[in-house]
Amino acid sequence: MVGDVHAENYGAFRSVGGGIVYDINDFDEATIGVYDWDVLRLTVSLMLATLGQHRYGESVHAAEAAVRAWLEGLRQWRKFSRKQFEDLPEAEEVRNLREDSKEKSRTELMMKLAKPGRDGLFQFRGDEQYERITEALPAVRRALAAYLGNCLAPKNAEPGRFVLQDVATRIAGTGSMGRHRYALLFDKGEGEAEYSTLRLVEWKQALDSALDAPRPRAVRKRAEQVFGYTRRCQLFPKRYLGHTVMSGLPMQAREIGSNDERFSAKRFATPARLEKVATIFGSILARVHLLGANGEEGPRAIPQLIAGREDRYINRLLGFTANYAAQVCDDHAELLRRREEVERAWRA
Repeated sequence: MVGDVHAENYGAFRSVGGGIVYDINDFDEATIGVYDWDVLRLTVSLMLATLGQHRYGESVHAAEAAVRAWLEGLRQWRKFSRKQFEDLPEAEEVRNLREDSKEKSRTELMMKLAKPGRDGLFQFRGDEQYERITEALPAVRRALAAYLGNCLAPKNAEPGRFVLQDVATRIAGTGSMGRHRYALLFDKGEGEAEYSTLRLVEWKQALDSALDAPRPRAVRKRAEQVFGYTRRCQLFPKRYLGHTVMSGLPMQAREIGSNDERFSAKRFATPARLEKVATIFGSILARVHLLGANGEEGPRAIPQLIAGREDRYINRLLGFTANYAAQVCDDHAELLRRREEVERAWRA
């Protein structure tokens, strides 16, 4: 199971094959577990993303559309090979999103993030998201060979020749990653570095799935495990996906590209579009589950197991979804109420 299937973890990115693809793009929480948990994570996410934007009934309807699309995908594709999945046509909305992503320039991205340094290397300009951390360079250099030796590189690329330019801490969200998260600036190493030859790669500490451990832990092979789950579940993995161990910490790695495009709630503009998007999400999740099963029965048995009582099965999932979404809203409201209390205690 993916473990953290929510709307923002669907997105477009450039794959190792060179094309722009649309898929679930985050497997930080991937583990062995119950498929229903992934479905519930998705349906709760859809409700939370649309509350206040659509009527309650429309949000529930979208959640139902996602579940039914997931079940239909399991039914239709249960005997599909990986090649047959690759040949499936994409929805128009997905094609449009991929086309939007193609227009973004990596050179423009690098010009915003980096500048030439005095030592002939490029360095991060530094901002709230990327803060240079030169003291991490020795540890990064020691872990480089392992990463460059296993990362998924495009055809004709030679990551072994990459030259490390600079390292920064990267501030981006919270969740299953640990405290250590870095952005690495590379040059292809084919001559004098310039903006067009720079590559931006993220290393982040890999913790055990929150679904497996009550306390955050980092088993030494966790990053390698996430790498394996990602390769198995995605049709076309991201460029420079890889893993290493840095100062004893498992670090998972992937390129941060100019073509990265996360799903925006703005695309839920109308009830009809909301339903369409939810259907796409459910279908992609079915594909991911089938690929992840790696030929085993896995999710293929689910449609048969619920035959004749599908509506009751969906009703139970949606009942949990509505209750849990309400609980999340209550928890968030309490958090906001208590912020001032925490601030007063901190000052004292």
